[in-house]
Amino acid sequence: MKELLLRTLTGILLIVLMAGTILLGAVPFLGVMLLVYILGMRELFALFPQDNSSYRWISALPGFVMLIMAYPVLTFHWNYFLLGLPIALWLIYSLMKGLESVSALSLFWLAIPLVFFFSLGWIEVNSSYQPQVPLSVISLLWINDTFAYVTGNLIGKHKLTPRLSPGKTWEGLMGGFLFTLLGGWIIFSITGAYNLGIWLALSSLISAMSLWGDLFESGLKRKKSLKNSGEILPGHGGILDRFDSLFFVAPGVWLLFQIINVLR
Repeated sequence: MKELLLRTLTGILLIVLMAGTILLGAVPFLGVMLLVYILGMRELFALFPQDNSSYRWISALPGFVMLIMAYPVLTFHWNYFLLGLPIALWLIYSLMKGLESVSALSLFWLAIPLVFFFSLGWIEVNSSYQPQVPLSVISLLWINDTFAYVTGNLIGKHKLTPRLSPGKTWEGLMGGFLFTLLGGWIIFSITGAYNLGIWLALSSLISAMSLWGDLFESGLKRKKSLKNSGEILPGHGGILDRFDSLFFVAPGVWLLFQIINVLR
């Protein structure tokens, strides 16, 4: 019960911090994304200590630059191909120094998904910054994670992936899914944006991709015989433990809204 309370309080503080920065505007939102990236990189370095330490922070620079560039590209509607320049730099670096796990993960698992999440603030074509979609996504993620954990602890009996993530149960998965659908319905009822079908599709996508993101990180930790990626967040572990779902959810949500924009 103490761990559940600690996890819940930390989760509430995180959602308040994320929601606050998203509502304050694009610059504070970008600042938090950069902080998540930097702290996530530190944990990646700990997961892969065998990679060449002399070049680790250099390998992280393309992702950092991509996040920085996302602001003017989205705000001033510059050509999206500019965001490909850091990827080109990363490819050149990898060819020169050899591909390292931490380098690839820093770009494709952290930086690019964070750019996708940040870009949800401009999900309408040629629009100015609007916090509604990223705020809704982070809220639905929190609902899914919280109620999957609570349901699993209260009534969970059937293990989902015993070897990869022993704590996960089918009951927890269904609990998270159903409450996330409820959350989508509540957001639609409050905002009236889009339509109920879109919010239910978004909620379903978030619940499904959240699971895959969590299992992916669990696989990384399992290979390193670690329970958590860090200890910075009481009751949750590290930044990667808390944001692993977002790294998988953000690209999927962005793609969903691109399809919606085309069909509208």
